[in-house]
Amino acid sequence: METQDKDTLESELELVPADARSRLVGGFKGAPSFIAKGFVRRGRSLASRIGQGVRRFIGFFRSPVRNTGNLVRNARVAIRSGAGRLRRELDALSTIQLIAIIGVFTVFLIAPILSVIIFSFTTTTGAFTLSHMLDLFSDTNIWPFVFNSSTGGFDFRANLNGAAYLAQANILAIWGPDFGAIINSIYVAIIVTAVSVVLGVFFAFIIARYEFFGKRIVRTLLIFPILAIPFVGAIGIKVFLNFDGFINKLLFDTLHILPFRIWLRGLTAIIFVQSFSLFSLVYLNAYSSFMSIDPSLEEQAENLGATGFKLFRSVTLPMAMPGIQAGAILTFILSIEDLGSPIVFQDHQSARNTLAFQVWTNVATQSGQVDPKGPAIGVLLLIFALVGFMAIRKYTSLRSYDSGTKGGQWNPRTRRISKKATILLYAILIPVLFLALIPQISVIMISFAGSWAPDSLFPDVWTLSNYDVLWALPDVANSISITLFYGIVATVIIVLLGSSAAYVIARKDIPGKTALDLLVTSPIALPGIVIATGFFTLFYTTPIFPAGHPAFLIIMSYSVRKFPFTVRAAYAGMMSTPVVLEEASQNLGASKNRTFYKITLPLIGVSVLAGSLLSFVYSVSEVSTSLILGSVGHGEAPMTYWTSRVLDMIGPYGGPASASCLGVVLMSMQWVVITITNKILGARSAAITGI
Repeated sequence: METQDKDTLESELELVPADARSRLVGGFKGAPSFIAKGFVRRGRSLASRIGQGVRRFIGFFRSPVRNTGNLVRNARVAIRSGAGRLRRELDALSTIQLIAIIGVFTVFLIAPILSVIIFSFTTTTGAFTLSHMLDLFSDTNIWPFVFNSSTGGFDFRANLNGAAYLAQANILAIWGPDFGAIINSIYVAIIVTAVSVVLGVFFAFIIARYEFFGKRIVRTLLIFPILAIPFVGAIGIKVFLNFDGFINKLLFDTLHILPFRIWLRGLTAIIFVQSFSLFSLVYLNAYSSFMSIDPSLEEQAENLGATGFKLFRSVTLPMAMPGIQAGAILTFILSIEDLGSPIVFQDHQSARNTLAFQVWTNVATQSGQVDPKGPAIGVLLLIFALVGFMAIRKYTSLRSYDSGTKGGQWNPRTRRISKKATILLYAILIPVLFLALIPQISVIMISFAGSWAPDSLFPDVWTLSNYDVLWALPDVANSISITLFYGIVATVIIVLLGSSAAYVIARKDIPGKTALDLLVTSPIALPGIVIATGFFTLFYTTPIFPAGHPAFLIIMSYSVRKFPFTVRAAYAGMMSTPVVLEEASQNLGASKNRTFYKITLPLIGVSVLAGSLLSFVYSVSEVSTSLILGSVGHGEAPMTYWTSRVLDMIGPYGGPASASCLGVVLMSMQWVVITITNKILGARSAAITGI
């Protein structure tokens, strides 16, 4: 089986019926026509607006003096109105906050990205061109509809054969249909977000509203999936999900539960990994929102006759929507720009046909040389991520999420469930938690594994000698303290700027507030490899990025890239905090600055902690910028860089076992931070960590 050519999978028995496949193909072939008709309708509307604009333009020149006066007067009115809103809304503190946010994002996000993107829209002579972007839609690995000049229509170049049964080996291989990088990334992100929202909201509601035996252990385990372990964790997942991996050995060979081995590959494996890794983001934010709901609101609804599911649907769920929204946005964006999973499962073509992987394969590293195709795909990544963000925000912006008219802490409504219900609950919890914890379980097992026979469920020999890599290589040992330092400094910057950004967006009616919201959320949607390349093209060999010393830009890249975690969590806290409390403080004589420090920050403190916790966890496990920036300064490179180096090394201190030891240290470091945070905040941190 090991020597079998992977391409033979596509030639095996197809599981998609011919009639269903033909209908699906026909539907996709008709998609360009449907899209074209939509563009025609939009084009007619746009043409009408352009016509009105042309008529106004012609009218302007027919009477230039009068129209110039009107134009100047309208501009003056708009400027006065905007300036008046700024003076009314911004005090000294808000002005400093706004300037700091815009300054940091301009220097460390906008400028580097522009330096790369401009290259993708210019020729070697510096002339403007759209050919790089248009060429993407003639590449079948990116877009499945290819224009056929001979027929005048579109050819559909997609692989709909998403599964095959290998009868001789008794293996069901599932990889999913391949529609090209654009469609693949979108539908993977949609499925992952849907699954994550269902799992996250379910667990958040159960933990927040019910008491049962072992609840403290369960809510502790629900935090583990956010402890991301780059490279090693993904490789561990692949080992567990392989046709001869742990899952098949357990369920097929040992317990005989499955009738055949299941081999997840390509996009199906990516969906599986992302769904059970990212649902904790929804859980954290939804749990925080459920815990912050004023119990009196639900009691009033019950007095009016709303009970059971009607109470949940009409009162509880809408009140928790800000947290669910924040988690869904993060899940969608992280899924669509995930690079680690496609790299690990790239042995199948469908995994390579994702936007993030295509960016990675088309953008160079420290040399500063950039293939225009990479940044062009990066632009598409940003567009799709922001469209998803705006769609979710448009839905939730139609509702009011004030949690009540009183502040402070209250005891949430909980009730104890019966023993039978507890057994049923654990029947659901145990399989889901086991699947979600595969990365952590696999990393720990591999780090202690000596020899491991192919037909053995567990390692034949357990050993501690793999951990010798932590002190045998000085740079590896040094990277641990360096990573902790980078994460702490970046988190402090994120908390200061993130809470300020959330306050300005939620509480200040200033011109361009929507653009500011998109700006501070966009970093998580941008591939880190493009940002890091922009750092090279813009800052390399300058005072802030001397050759061989990337420490400062590593910290700033962490700060900018992980900024949205804190912003979205703090914004959800703002939306759940009644503005009347701040107004009451000001009516009693407190200044806006004093109100912000004494009223606003304490009320959203738990939400800010949620965001800062996620920001730190994902900062220390950052992959793309760490790899690229660390490659030009090994002495200042973080743990993720050295994890990759150790994984590729040959010898007693190289390979998966030694790299897994670094993964265990990284995971332990992340868990210590969560534990300390919980210890300091006591009961209040239960709304965030669930511990």
